[in-house]
Amino acid sequence: MDKETAEFLAKHPYIPTKFIALDAETTGLEAETDKIIEIAAIKFDLLSNDHPVFESLINPAVKLPRKITNITGITNKMLVDQPPFAELAHDLKAFIGDLPIVAYNAKFDKGFLDAEFANVGIVLNNHYHCALNLAKAAFSLPNYKLATVAQHCNIQLDEAHRAKADAIAAGRVFMCAAVTLGHINEIKPKSAFGKPKGADHKAYPPNEDGKLYGQTIVFTGELSITRAEAFEAAAELGLEIKTGVSKKTDYLVVGEQDENLVGPSGISSKQLKAQDLIDEGFDIQILDEDEFMELTKG
Repeated sequence: MDKETAEFLAKHPYIPTKFIALDAETTGLEAETDKIIEIAAIKFDLLSNDHPVFESLINPAVKLPRKITNITGITNKMLVDQPPFAELAHDLKAFIGDLPIVAYNAKFDKGFLDAEFANVGIVLNNHYHCALNLAKAAFSLPNYKLATVAQHCNIQLDEAHRAKADAIAAGRVFMCAAVTLGHINEIKPKSAFGKPKGADHKAYPPNEDGKLYGQTIVFTGELSITRAEAFEAAAELGLEIKTGVSKKTDYLVVGEQDENLVGPSGISSKQLKAQDLIDEGFDIQILDEDEFMELTKG
């Protein structure tokens, strides 16, 4: 260990000297039904400055949606000769060991890993750190896409939405945010309930070059980011922001609800209408805030 690293670790003893930075690319957003198509795990070893990599494309045994190819650049042809997750599960588990895992939007990656490992009888009990939540606590930024936070931390991210590049960036963002905060408690206190604060959705026209241009999105409930931040992120994706759910809605983002506003069910009228339309066969994706942030990542 060189002198500079020794001084860094002495100054920031709360940062793990060894951890796994991980990212999974997937066929969709639902861990119960969608599959991992690419996995990367980077073993950050700050003691030796050696960072081994485990990475692989994965054959999900299902056709890859076009929108995922548009986001990641990964095609069905690239996956057809790749191993299924079951074939590499034991090697991945051995590589991770009992080290803490860092991911950007850890809830998302953990959900998929738990589901995939469960299919082969493996339980992963490692502790997770969420670099996204840590970044939200550390920095005041217009949005918290991985690319935005990486740029703020002067971290290079050349191939966003590919597992290795995103995993490396997540690990470095984690350290940058931890140094800024002086701790690694990534839980951001929730603000008090109230009506979502102010932003005119009409002031955020969809980006015609966005990857989801031509689709629509609706928000309901309290998010940890402001409505303006949410609208900006959605518009950048090319999404048209609407105030009400209809048959033309593609995404509904559901935040935490105030029962004083929506009643004891805790479910807003927008979500109830979306669920009714889904039952009728309309393709509306209901996302929580973490899933929305994953959609905007990179």
